[in-house]
Amino acid sequence: MVSAVSVTASPTSSTLLERPRLMDALATPAPFVALVGPIGSGASTLLRQWAIHQTNVTWASADAIPDAAGAVLIIDDADGVDTEGWERIRSLRRTRPQLLVRVAVRSRSAVPAEEEAEFVHGLSFTVDETSEYLSNLSSQLDSRTVHLATGGSPAAVRAVAQLKTTRAEIVAGALAGLGPGALDRQHVGLAIPEVLTHELVRELGGPTDFIDEAERAGMGQWTVDAGHPLFVLTAPVRAATAKAHPTDDPEAVRNRAAEVLIAQGAWYGALVEGAAAGSLAVVDAALRGGGMPLLRMHGATIAAVLRGIHLWELRRWPVIAMAQALIYNARREHRVRAIELMGIALIGARSAPAGSAERGLLRLIESVLQRLLGVGDGGVKAAQAASRILRELPADEYHAIHGLLGDLHTHAAISLMAGGVRDDALAEFERGLATADRPGLDLLSYGGLAAINALAGDLVTAQNWVDTALKRPWPDAVLNEYAGCLLRIAQAKIAVERNDLDGAEEAIDSVWHIIDTVEYWPLLAHMRALIDICRGRAGGGLERFRALRRSRGSRLSRWYTRLLDLTESSLALAAGDHEAARAFAPRGGDAALVTIGVAHVAVFDGQYERALRMLGSIAAESPEERTSLAVLEAVVLRRLGRSGDAAVAARRACTVADAYGLKTPFLLLTAEDRELFDVAVPWGPPAGGAPGMAPKLTERERVILHELVESTNVNDIAERLHVSANTVKSQRRTLYRKLGATSRDEALAAAIAHGLLAPTATG
Repeated sequence: MVSAVSVTASPTSSTLLERPRLMDALATPAPFVALVGPIGSGASTLLRQWAIHQTNVTWASADAIPDAAGAVLIIDDADGVDTEGWERIRSLRRTRPQLLVRVAVRSRSAVPAEEEAEFVHGLSFTVDETSEYLSNLSSQLDSRTVHLATGGSPAAVRAVAQLKTTRAEIVAGALAGLGPGALDRQHVGLAIPEVLTHELVRELGGPTDFIDEAERAGMGQWTVDAGHPLFVLTAPVRAATAKAHPTDDPEAVRNRAAEVLIAQGAWYGALVEGAAAGSLAVVDAALRGGGMPLLRMHGATIAAVLRGIHLWELRRWPVIAMAQALIYNARREHRVRAIELMGIALIGARSAPAGSAERGLLRLIESVLQRLLGVGDGGVKAAQAASRILRELPADEYHAIHGLLGDLHTHAAISLMAGGVRDDALAEFERGLATADRPGLDLLSYGGLAAINALAGDLVTAQNWVDTALKRPWPDAVLNEYAGCLLRIAQAKIAVERNDLDGAEEAIDSVWHIIDTVEYWPLLAHMRALIDICRGRAGGGLERFRALRRSRGSRLSRWYTRLLDLTESSLALAAGDHEAARAFAPRGGDAALVTIGVAHVAVFDGQYERALRMLGSIAAESPEERTSLAVLEAVVLRRLGRSGDAAVAARRACTVADAYGLKTPFLLLTAEDRELFDVAVPWGPPAGGAPGMAPKLTERERVILHELVESTNVNDIAERLHVSANTVKSQRRTLYRKLGATSRDEALAAAIAHGLLAPTATG
């Protein structure tokens, strides 16, 4: 009979890294959790770190499973548990249903299927964890170089961290001294590529069971790839093999490996091997095949692998340049490098000769880069051209790039959305949804369709898309990141219109942590501002908005830029900062909602005729535009004394608003103006006072104003006031600026509206 051994683990060392993700995986209430990783993956350390916070822990070894255990049973080397041992574990679990079993294994196959274990992979350090570990040791080594050399193996990182250099030969020597040792001489070729597949092992002359045996021996592990699962020998094994059995031509082996991996669709592996062999053609093919999932899963490593390529070389390889630009663009500290790479990619995309499928891809690249750089039309025309090319592809070319179609259509949609081309963007998102080959792309397309409809005021259609998306059980790690951002924006807009401000804020808060990197930040900022105004905190919202706008910079499409201008103006009006609101001036080609926003500022300044002219020039299409237009028309017509026309416009506004469930078009109206409409607005009027609040005029400006009532002639006014004509002109300019006027008639109308002149003064 084997006795139970209760052990209290020692405190963690100051050099141990806190790893919440893995601690949470061990802390789950699941009865059986297995950490899976090769020798040096740190599974034993993780078990000890977790055990410190447990009570009544029993530690056991593979050949000594106890007959009794405490609340927790931990087996550090469960690969060696035999049939009898597993039966003993099952017996313990039957007699103690609440028993928690935690084990470390090198291979999933070591744990019988009937245990129904939850397996935890990915024990290696990430790039950020490698950086944190080196920082804890006050090491000056470059974390990206260390991570690339070690693969993130905790034992390997610890060994390299003791060095004072990352010179390849010294690092290799340190790694070679770690376990579990070198491969046999006949398998030396299998340690040259960084990744393996069963097909590649066979191509390089290895035995069919090599990977299975290597995994059981703790020499490597499987890793997830965007196209194909890959087996990775640990850095110490590869270093030890290279030291024990030097080879003459490793580059040829890596070239051959790259070819095999490309043929398999193992995109990440092909990229790594192609880069090591100096083949940019292979790297290019791998990036085309893997698309955005490849960048999202392996962005940091890809950036490190490609770091040595000279910018001048990339002019011939726009796909490689764009991939690097997108990776760098996700981090603020690398934005300058990203812009350089975007410029190189844009030159390459425009100059490369291409056939139809190739041309479609390059036009899409051009669109993405123009969008991210904020140049030209933001990529709208290039996206439309790419979409047209893709739709007209011959069948053979269409099937050849089928795996990329979802990405291509979706990115065309994002460019069109950022350019304010609503209908085309909706069509492209639907095409993206029809051709998507992975869940994240589905979610992005659902979100795009929902967000565009929600922001246009079509809440029913938007809610249908939200409901369709949420029929699938998305984890928060997906829903609250890039792929789910647009869906969260749609949810927030719907919630605001339903006066569920808590729900709206929750939706925005769930993705706000990516505000510094996500390209949809203008939409997030717009929704945050809308919530702030509804909650009566426009002043603080305005300050936060301005700080965000300064930090994110101005590399934006025109449509996003004007949306931000509209947002800032709305916050300023709600906060009573009319001077700031007046900075929102019209520009040619403005979208309908932007022009309505400019007209709203004119109403606040009492420039009713000017506001009416602007409103008359608008071709409103969406429910949001039609409602907002009718609301402001009713207010202006009432101010001009045209009560009958105002009532007609008010009824039109209420009809559209009621049909679509819209409330925010009435948000910036005063209590008096809201009486025009048969709508219950759930939020208080803006705190900034009534539209037309009188500007403060100096005594001299008041004199000039009264003189303008009597005369239009500057010289006559100057003679009566005993000043020069230039002085009158200067004082008149100041007066016009304060009244928001550009002519005498506008100035007098504004003055009457503000109560600065009696209504009969011009009679």
